[in-house]
Parts: sequence; C-alpha cells; structure tokens
Amino acid sequence: MKESNSKIDSIVRAAWLYYVSGANQSEVAAALGVSRPAAQRMIAAAKDEGIISIGINHPIASCLEYEGLLKDKFKLQLCHIVPNGKYSETDEETSLSYGGAQVISQYISQETPIKIGLGSGKTLKKAINYLEKIDRPQHKCVALISAMDSEGLCNYYDDVPLLFASKIKARYYQLPAPRYSNNQEDYNMWCNNPLYQNITTKADNADVIFIGIGSIGDKSPIVQDRFIDNEKSESLRKIGVVGEILGRFIDEQGSGVDHKINKSVTSYDVRNNKKQNVIAIASGSEKQAAILAALKGKWLNGLVTDEQTARWLLTN
Repeated sequence: MKESNSKIDSIVRAAWLYYVSGANQSEVAAALGVSRPAAQRMIAAAKDEGIISIGINHPIASCLEYEGLLKDKFKLQLCHIVPNGKYSETDEETSLSYGGAQVISQYISQETPIKIGLGSGKTLKKAINYLEKIDRPQHKCVALISAMDSEGLCNYYDDVPLLFASKIKARYYQLPAPRYSNNQEDYNMWCNNPLYQNITTKADNADVIFIGIGSIGDKSPIVQDRFIDNEKSESLRKIGVVGEILGRFIDEQGSGVDHKINKSVTSYDVRNNKKQNVIAIASGSEKQAAILAALKGKWLNGLVTDEQTARWLLTN
C-alpha cells in the first residue's frame, strides 16, 4: 500500500536532515518529535521508497531547502514549508493548515506540562481541526486575544483557544477584555485588572505561542468580522499599515503605527514572551507583505508557510 502524503513528507524530512544536513538519528528524532527508533525507520524507508539516490528525488526537497534559507535570512528557530501547486493534492489553505497541525502536534504530544499561547483566525482554527484528539490536562492554554467586541458580541472564528483547549482537554485561560477598548479610561480598567494581569503573566511564560498574521483591506478578516470598518481600514492603509498581529497594526518594517487603535487594543503583545518562541501560521499573496513585516519587526521566530510565499520572502 502506498504511503500517505503526510507519512512520505515525514520520511523525506528525516532523509534531508540525515543525508543533507548531517544530523544524527537522535537529532532527527528531536527535530521531528518522534522516537529514535521511529527516526531510524524513516531513514531506512527513504531508501526503500526510492527517495534516496545521489540526491533526494521528491518535490518537497525544495521546501526543505527554502526552510534552511529562511532560517538563515530571518534568524528563525523553526521554519516549516508546505508544498503547493502541482506538488500538492489539496488546496493551499488546507495544505498550510495541515502543516500547521503537524508543528503544533510536536508540542502537545509531550508529557511534560507546557503553557501554550493561542491567537485567532481561520487558518489557525483549521489547523486545530486537523489535530487528533488527545488528553493533555497537564497543559495550559492561554488566550492572547479576545473574540469579543466592545458590546460583548463574540466572533466564533476567533474563539480558537477554546477550541484548542477542548480538543486536547487542557486547562483554558480566557483573556477577560474586549478586543478594543472604547477610550483610555476603559483601557486602563480592563488592562490593569488583576485577572487580566494574571492571564498576561501566564502568556509571558508560555513555552510556545501560535498566531496568525492578518492582512489589511476590505476583504481582510478583521474588517469582515467588523472589528474595524472599511473607513478605518482605509485610513490605516494611508499611513502605511500592511497588516496586523493580534489586532495590532504594523507598517512594512514591522513597527506598530502611531494610531489611536493601537493604543486601544487589549490583546497580548507577543514580543513580551520570555521564552521567545512565537510561531506564525500564514501564507498567501494578500498576506505576504504582512508576513515580511512581522519577520523584519522580530514579532516571531518560527514560521509555517507555503512554497510560493517562501520564494517571495527570499527575494524581497
């Protein structure tokens, strides 16, 4: 029986690490989040499948090359590139979400208790849907952004941390504030509250954080979900905004723009994470400028994206 695409991808990654990068079997196992015997079987399977000859005869090899180049260019700790176009049997969004699920699984599979910070968005939500159910009551899930507007209305696409916590049976900590405060007085009330401070302290000490990256424009999720309107979106674009991270708007260099909306956002600032282990799952032509800005601004040190976006990032 022919191996599934995901299993073949894992075999190719093991082969690349072992034969090209020069990693030993223990290092391959650690990188893929599997046992040493499993890594050994993967390396052996690469020969049986005809993947290994003089080189690695599989399209995903180009993705692995991009991973190394992006790590070097942006000083990333983790980079995972999924194939797209003719090399992928699924649409690009599904391929990206599945790749994100593979990375998330490497963290949640461990028995040692960990704290996991979660952002929001459709891609991240879809990635979580691909996770296998597993009981990890020793883990803690911390929401980094609120799904609630200033009137109390919640957007179900942004309730990603709750979905994740229920999937793995982890303890769940919700951010007790609307996404944007109405004024400075409200902001101080929400963000200086002891309960809010307790949640952000947990986020400061999260072992890993997973986020999405948002574009800016009429069709961007933050507009579609009515957290901001078209008029405000246009005013942000006029002052150089290219995207947003957990509701914070950034310019092409990754700096937060000087706009009152950035002073009213209550979401967690991932740059405060002491472990400095922030992984974004994002791709697509409409998000490329935002992803590049996030990398330039040092908002993250891990990236899951697709082959096309990887090529664009390497040439810009």
